[in-house]
Formats: sequence, structure tokens, C-alpha cells
Amino acid sequence: MTQEKIQKLQSLIKKNGLDGWLFYDFRGSNDLALSVLEISPKAHLTRRFFYFIPAEGVPHKVAMAIELHNLAHLPGELHPYSSRTSLEEIIGSLLRGVKKIAMEYSPMNAIPYLSKLDAGTYEYLKKFGVEIVSSGDLLTEFTAVWSREQYEDNIPVAHALTDIVDICWKFIKDKINNEGGTNEYEVQKLIMHEIERRGFVTDHEVIVGVNGNGANPHYSPTPEVWDLIKKDDFVLLDLWAKPNKENGVWADITWTGFVGTEVPERYVKIFNIVRDAREAAFNLVSERFANGEELRGWEVDAAARKVIEDAGYGEYFVHRTGHSITTDLHGTGPHNDNYETKDMRLILPGTSFSIEPGIYLTGDFGVRSEIDVYIHPDGRVEQTGGERQWEVVPILK
Repeated sequence: MTQEKIQKLQSLIKKNGLDGWLFYDFRGSNDLALSVLEISPKAHLTRRFFYFIPAEGVPHKVAMAIELHNLAHLPGELHPYSSRTSLEEIIGSLLRGVKKIAMEYSPMNAIPYLSKLDAGTYEYLKKFGVEIVSSGDLLTEFTAVWSREQYEDNIPVAHALTDIVDICWKFIKDKINNEGGTNEYEVQKLIMHEIERRGFVTDHEVIVGVNGNGANPHYSPTPEVWDLIKKDDFVLLDLWAKPNKENGVWADITWTGFVGTEVPERYVKIFNIVRDAREAAFNLVSERFANGEELRGWEVDAAARKVIEDAGYGEYFVHRTGHSITTDLHGTGPHNDNYETKDMRLILPGTSFSIEPGIYLTGDFGVRSEIDVYIHPDGRVEQTGGERQWEVVPILK
């Protein structure tokens, strides 16, 4: 970790009115800390360590005497400990006069993705008289903001996914016309091939769900388990990919189609509700940033969810509206969630996230419409990739 990185962290600490940021880990329990501190998740971590970055001054490394090497790359003053007594003396000295610190903590476990600080360690640190607040907004600014290079690398991927969806519709149409049908696994293989052919990568097999399978948000066919796709079926495609590089960021979209020339009204009705929910969320994001107003993740979810609830299908929208997108598909920034959690984190310029409301009618069919959104550093809101879906695709038309 460079001194420049430390200075950036200290700038964020001051900006948020804190006295410091205290990182803590035991046996790899805090993957967020390991990421920020550039410690490999494969590192041999068997003892507690702390790394304290004050708002001003030199950072402090607190490590067990037999594992000093794990923090050797970090700038700062080293404080080896061996016994629990020596650890307590060191921590007490470092926190003397410190009033408020950030840690990977979420009050009441409201955002589980941030809850890396165990209750016992929280109690242990509180006895030194410090107030512990969530590092969520610090993490967003430090780990979820894209670089210009990441944005530019993402755009071809986002457009490619839309192109691959079109290829899938043509493939299904040709298979229906020439052979009477195809199956979910064949379409999944086609998507995986097209992603690889373009030099992109994905983390696991994408989603192709026909009829009732599309009503399971995390369904995915396998070589052993798949269903046929035939005339008059409803098909959901959810695909994601990123550039084949360590700092590449993801694109992730979902489309739906009907294997016929005209889409029956029951599918049109549900799709239109989902589409309108997606647009309500997107419009809220655009309006807030255009007006220079704050926006938090839970508010985006609330905007989409209200449309679906008002239409009478609230009980069938069974997940959050969207997730942060970084080098992880479900990234470290705010999620658009007022359902599974209430994500109070600020959505910041330079970050990206999905908007993907859905209605899932178990055993019948499911509709999800997913787009990706990027907030430019100047506050301009962009839906990345090709044109977003406005109606169910009549695949055989």
C-alpha cells in the first residue's frame, strides 16, 4: 500500500468527521479489510490483527509477534503483541483520546455485507471509550468508484451482452422453425460461447429459464437438468460478463421473450408493470443527480417496489431492486434495497449498480427486467449497454 493511498484514506476519514478507521481481522473474517489493505485472501492468518489509520499522522500496525509479516507491506509504526495483556495495552494506547472511529460494522446487522465486526470485539473496543460507526460510505468511495479505464472497458461488454441476447432470440427462432424446439442448456451454452468468443469472462453459468423456471430468480440449467423450449413458451435470459482483466468491472442484464408471433396479454400485463417499476427507479436516480440531491440505496428500491405493490403484485417481488457493481458482480457499494435490508449508504458519483425489479408467479412464469446504471463523476446518469427492453420480444415474429 502506497503513501498516496494512505493520504486518500485519511482524506475520506476527515471528510466523514471521524478520528480514524480501524481495520480488524481474525482468520480472514473481514474480507473487506483484506481488500482495502491489499492482503491476499490466501494469506496464512491465524491471529488477530488491527490496522489503525488516524485522520492525521502515521498509521499503526498491531500484529501478533509470530505473524508480523502479514502487515509488512503496510506503511506505519509496528506494534507487536504476544499476550492478551500486551494487546490490551497497545490498543488502549492507540485509542487514547480517540472519540469516533469507522469499522466494518452495521448497526443491528442492517446491512449484512458490512457486518464483519463480531459482537465480542465490538464490546472489547467500546471499553476504551470510542464510538464505532459503519465504514460503509468510506468503503463505497474507496472500493466501489470506477476509474475512467474501468468505465471505458465496461462499455463494449455492456453492448456485447445486448447483442448476445439478439443472437439467442434468432437461435431459438431458427431451432423452432427447423427442428421444432431447443432447450435451456443449449441456449446457455450459446451464451457462454459468445462471451468467451469476445474475450470476456463470467464467474459461472448464466440463467436461461423457460416458463416456471423463470419464476425462480436463481435458476440455472445444467447438463443434467434443463427443460425444452418450444412454441408458446416464455423465456427469461439473465447474462453477465466482464473484461478478462483483474480490475475489470461487470455488465449484467435480463431480458424476456415469448416463443410466438404475438405476445399474449397475460405476459404483456406483467412485463409492463415490471418495466414501469424499472423506469420509476431509473427516473428517481436521474432526477436526484440532476438536482444535486443525495440518494440512498433503499430509496431506489422503494421507488420500484411501489409500482409493483400498487399494481397488486407486491408479494411476488421477492428480492431487492438491484446490486452494486464493481470488480465483484455484487459489489461493495450500496445495494438498491429496502426489502432484504434497508441500505442507508449514499450512492456516489463514479459508481455503478443494477436496476432489476421482477414479478415471479411460481410454477407459471417470471419477469425480470435488468439494466445497469453508471453515475458519471459529473453526476450524469447513464444506462450502459444497448437499448433497454420496452416490450416482451415476440421471438417468432
